[in-house]
Amino acid sequence: MYKISKIFKYVLPVLCLFSDRSFSSSRIIVDEKGEIIGNKNKRKFVWKRHAPFGMVLIPSGTFLMGGGVNQSVIPSTHVTEVKTVGPFYMDETEVTVAQYFAFLDIVKSDPESYGLDIEYINDKLMPDMNSWQRDFGFMFMDDSFGTSYCNDPGFGDRPIVGITFEAAQQFARVRSIYRNKYLVSKGLPPAPDFRLPTAVEWEYAAKGGSSSSQYPWGGPNVRDTKGNLLANFKVTKGNYSASGYTYTSPVKAFPPNGYGLYDMAGNVSEWCQDVYSPIAIYKDRSERSIDISDKTVFRVIKGGSWKDYAYALQTGVCDFENQEVARCYIGFRCVMSAV
Repeated sequence: MYKISKIFKYVLPVLCLFSDRSFSSSRIIVDEKGEIIGNKNKRKFVWKRHAPFGMVLIPSGTFLMGGGVNQSVIPSTHVTEVKTVGPFYMDETEVTVAQYFAFLDIVKSDPESYGLDIEYINDKLMPDMNSWQRDFGFMFMDDSFGTSYCNDPGFGDRPIVGITFEAAQQFARVRSIYRNKYLVSKGLPPAPDFRLPTAVEWEYAAKGGSSSSQYPWGGPNVRDTKGNLLANFKVTKGNYSASGYTYTSPVKAFPPNGYGLYDMAGNVSEWCQDVYSPIAIYKDRSERSIDISDKTVFRVIKGGSWKDYAYALQTGVCDFENQEVARCYIGFRCVMSAV
């Protein structure tokens, strides 16, 4: 079994913590008339919250959601809408295999502290590596690749896949609890929780500071001036290795966007908080019908993956998946609201 705990024993604590400045314990004082007032002495109260390790600050702004998509290859039902977004922090990379198994080590070592039990962890949180064979059996004549993906240290910097929406949420929840336990132990106030991004936040961050970028790097080209692909995706039918990687690539293998975010296009698609609806503002995948009488809940996924064409990598394109299904091409990253 891949002993992530030995290699990454201190990974998650570092990822979870803030570099906060100390502050006066007398945040609230009582004046001579018995009124409770705030401490106005800036020399006694100095507070600044820095970006969590591995995250970047995405500033607030307004953008055209659904904008920048190549109109010649989408159905006429595609719509756009102006959206305003508040500031938030976002993981600069997709959550990796190493990070996810550090999380599993933590919850397995003390499941009760996180409101979990071993049976739930094994049943709901362990990556489903059978998804490689199930989704692309014609590419994997045996299931050894799926087994290696989580057991071989060489895959530690690849994005975790085979994760359901629920498992991604649990990672964010435990990450929040773990970090805030530390902050409180140091006499610091707890920080906002980690969570999955909304589709609006995700797309705004993916555009990298432009109001309507076609791709995270701008566009419309998918290669740089030297002819190198700018993301990990399928260039033509059956050609999965044009990017230099047959399946997933290590995070940071391709240049970041304007906000310093990696793989906002390609590599793996990413879970978002939003419930997908056929009547939502995104209609560009309406050829995939959903029976609205079905009790299945579909969640928005964004970014395209190693198995998709360039069309799916466009920032304004939206896809969806059953929230209870794990895929070998869907991962996630976390965000945190900025105060």
